[in-house]
Amino acid sequence: MHPKNKDLNFIQALNDKLVRKDSFLDLSYERIGNVGIVFLCRNKDLSHVRKLDLSWNEISDEGLVALANSSSLAGLKHLILNANQIGDAGVQSLAVSKNLLNLESIELTNNQVSDFGALSLVKSQTLLNLGFLDLEMNRLGQDKLTRFPDGVVVSKLRVLNLRRNFLGDQSISEWAQSGAFEKVVHLNLGWNKITSQGARILAHSPTLNRVEALVLDSNHISDSGALDIAGSKHLNNLVQLYMQDNEIGMAGETVLRAMRSRNLLVKNRVDDNLNLNEQRLDNKDLISLARYEKMDGIVSLSLRNNYFDYHGIQELVNSSHLKNLKSLNLMSNTVEDKGLVTLAESPHLSQVESLNLENTGITSLGILALSQSPYLRQLKELNLSNNNLGEKGLRILAESENLKNLTKLSIYGVSVGDTGFQAIVQSNTLNQLAELEIMGNIITRKNLDSLANSTLVSRLKKLDLRRNTLKDVDLIFLSDSKKFDNIEVLRF
Repeated sequence: MHPKNKDLNFIQALNDKLVRKDSFLDLSYERIGNVGIVFLCRNKDLSHVRKLDLSWNEISDEGLVALANSSSLAGLKHLILNANQIGDAGVQSLAVSKNLLNLESIELTNNQVSDFGALSLVKSQTLLNLGFLDLEMNRLGQDKLTRFPDGVVVSKLRVLNLRRNFLGDQSISEWAQSGAFEKVVHLNLGWNKITSQGARILAHSPTLNRVEALVLDSNHISDSGALDIAGSKHLNNLVQLYMQDNEIGMAGETVLRAMRSRNLLVKNRVDDNLNLNEQRLDNKDLISLARYEKMDGIVSLSLRNNYFDYHGIQELVNSSHLKNLKSLNLMSNTVEDKGLVTLAESPHLSQVESLNLENTGITSLGILALSQSPYLRQLKELNLSNNNLGEKGLRILAESENLKNLTKLSIYGVSVGDTGFQAIVQSNTLNQLAELEIMGNIITRKNLDSLANSTLVSRLKKLDLRRNTLKDVDLIFLSDSKKFDNIEVLRF
């Protein structure tokens, strides 16, 4: 295509976007260069733009200076400048801009920014709303830092990505001394040149006391550095630590996991309750948690949606520190029948009254172990939803003396049919049941009649029958029948 036609097509496409006044203006891969940026800032109304993507546009410092001086971008919140040719002069113009005061995030991956330019952004005295700064793949650490920007960090900077640069121990020392990390919550230093000495500097820096997530993968840190990190008095808020592909052995890994367990407990404990949902815990993390003596006082433990399986479960439930546990949530983990057998055989769980096994891959074999457990006899609330229990599993459940104290049973999404539901309705052991959640199954009118004529219906206070195979006439029956009047909450 002829250059003139290309320019005309770009201007037409740009005009079309600006006429719509979209808050997101995507100009990535347009190769407009500095001339295009100057044209854009001088001739177009950009007051409606809140997010601007200028990645892959051959922009250098000259173009960024024009952008920073544009009063038309006063409402801009998110600026994406990845894969350009921007250096320190350009980012310094951003750092002092009086026109971009609402900027919340800046992405500068794959440019030519050095330490001074990066620190100018971090310590900007005008970009007070800046909370996210991405400087991956630049020139940080390539040259010795000989001067520092004045001032302290006054922005709202929480996320700082310095991944894939050239930061070594000396650079880390300079960054820490400059106060650049003071407000950072998520710090990514992966794929740099940091050794155990640099890890020691980080561990001893009080400016990292707010960091909750620290990424140090693919550096050159050994056990001594891991020991310093684990023993840090300043990293008390750290709950996510990534140090893969370093030179850390078993000793270093053990102390790091122990540190994480301590921090997780301190940060996520409320009274006697510990919520560790979605913390990416694996089997080794559970081993470390099981060995931590301060688990002793935990009464309620929630581990929903992590990455452990029955091996981790085995280590956890064999811990004497769980002897006071009354509530255990293992939802959405790979517990499976082996894990449930391990649970059933643990004498340390004899006080458990509430057990959540939703979506854990258990079958009737696991239910059999639960029903015969010499320890799990105090259960009052049991959630077995979204598992493949089958009719056999429900019959075992209905006949188990271990479950005679159940007041709440959740079995939604287990493909319960008339026979399985019949076992629950006619159970001679579930005499305390007051809440039954059985939605998302294949229950029909036949079982509604059976329930209406059972002793169970007089005890139930809550019944959830949503998303079953009931017809309109069946729903009318549920609504009008006097036999369901004792149920306080009836959902269908």
